[in-house]
Amino acid sequence: MLMMVLSAILAVAVAAPIASGQTSSQGQNLGQLTADWWNWTTATSPSPSEGSYNGGPQCNGKYVKGVFFLSGAAFGSPPTVERTCTVPANTPILFPVVNVICGEVFGLAGQDPPDPQPYDTACATPATDDLIEPPSRTFAKIDGMDATQERIASGLFQWTIRYDDNPFGLPTGTHPAASDGLWVYLENGLNKGQHTVQFGGTFKHTPFGDFEGTTVTYKLTAR
Repeated sequence: MLMMVLSAILAVAVAAPIASGQTSSQGQNLGQLTADWWNWTTATSPSPSEGSYNGGPQCNGKYVKGVFFLSGAAFGSPPTVERTCTVPANTPILFPVVNVICGEVFGLAGQDPPDPQPYDTACATPATDDLIEPPSRTFAKIDGMDATQERIASGLFQWTIRYDDNPFGLPTGTHPAASDGLWVYLENGLNKGQHTVQFGGTFKHTPFGDFEGTTVTYKLTAR
């Protein structure tokens, strides 16, 4: 099973998973957007989930019309990553604070045992529960102010991995999968100008042990 976790410290109240059919006030299906986000992370090489960068193709979050994606950092990344990107002003932005994905591809990659099915309720949801229960803590800040974190489950979807050199070490192909996690959805996006987005978490008493995830900092120019 693969996790995407990002770290630092701030307590957050966690709601129950949002159904995959939940929509924003602008009509966006949030569960579907999280599935689209996973396909975005494995659609290019290098993946936007890999390391620090200053501009370039990893900043291209225009995968879904009308929404801009920012990436987390794959489990096992350095303690901190810094990214500088340009984003469209006043456009919805979506990014994960902590996110789990389960799917068929992990079994095909030799995981023993394979992820249990169904991948959403038997794997992604309980794994997310285990990660985010107190005393684990997560945070997300926009220009130094706390951002609202929402728990969003994708439901079952088809996950396409297009490049062998993806940061998850998985084979290419399209496979059934499901994800669950804490997300920030900035429905109105960012005003024109310079902005800092930072997010992450500290994880305690999880089945994977105690660990610090990666603190991700985006320096953004909204135009």
